[in-house]
Amino acid sequence: MTAKRGPTSRGAHRMGERERSTGIDPDDAAAQWLREHDPAPPPESSKSSRKSVELHRFRKRQGVS
Repeated sequence: MTAKRGPTSRGAHRMGERERSTGIDPDDAAAQWLREHDPAPPPESSKSSRKSVELHRFRKRQGVS
């Protein structure tokens, strides 16, 4: 019989998301600890503005008009 495999990084991420979305009581000690030590990730910046600048730089390097 083989040993059970550990979770993959994607599986661990999904498991963490499920645990976060279960609705922890906002007044208990665990929820307060999470607020202090595990802040929400910053929103991702828009790719379109960065993509436009990089495209113009690429075209300039290539000599494409």
